[in-house]
Amino acid sequence: MRRFSAILCAAALVFVSSVALAAEDDGGDSGSAAQFRPRPVSNSEPRLAVGVKAGTLGIGFQVGTGIGQRINVRGGANFFSYNDSLTKDGVTYNGTLQLRSVEAKLDLFVIGGFRVTPGLMLYNNNNVSATAAVPAGTSVSFNGVSYSSNAADPIRGTAAIAFSKFSPSLGIGFGNMLPRSNRHWSLSTDIGVVFSDSPAFALGLTGSACAAGVCQPIATTPSISANVEAERAKIQSDIKNFKYYPDLSIMFGWKF
Repeated sequence: MRRFSAILCAAALVFVSSVALAAEDDGGDSGSAAQFRPRPVSNSEPRLAVGVKAGTLGIGFQVGTGIGQRINVRGGANFFSYNDSLTKDGVTYNGTLQLRSVEAKLDLFVIGGFRVTPGLMLYNNNNVSATAAVPAGTSVSFNGVSYSSNAADPIRGTAAIAFSKFSPSLGIGFGNMLPRSNRHWSLSTDIGVVFSDSPAFALGLTGSACAAGVCQPIATTPSISANVEAERAKIQSDIKNFKYYPDLSIMFGWKF
């Protein structure tokens, strides 16, 4: 009988405790039922990262965001200038290489930090501009024909190389500027190619060229003008493979 009474008392205590807990949690989101309710899992991606980069397109910056667990989209601009000179077939070119471009890229991660990166060169203002000069009395060759620069009216002019304004690109890379972790900084590299049309080479010369003791102005002498144009076409053929422009870079990034 005492054992039965003890069991009844224990059952009563359990019942009272359960009622009290139910009263406390009535209508709320917490409590016993809430403990077993599935908790929402956050699927948010890193919202923003910025980076500085240096490579064959110049020195620039990037801004990116995550649009999937293994997908980033980013874009930026590149700038650089460089002066140099060279001599070809007797003509001295003093030129400036100017790199100016705006790009957008999609990082598709394959495994770990390795990715495939298609992209677009949205604005390509990479170009070379130069002055051309043949000092007085110096020999020069146009289309295999030898001339000398007239001392009274030396050969001079301008030259330029220009690329297509819009071009696709494709590459691979290592590193993620938006790491899916608590780490904020990143280091990444890109190895790719910009697919542009063959660059256009322009050459405009004035002055007088002399052959066999006779000096004639380039602009108004058809035979000399034709040889100058052939020289321009030859140089353009020499640089035609630059339609595949290498896109190599290294970038330091920071995720917010």
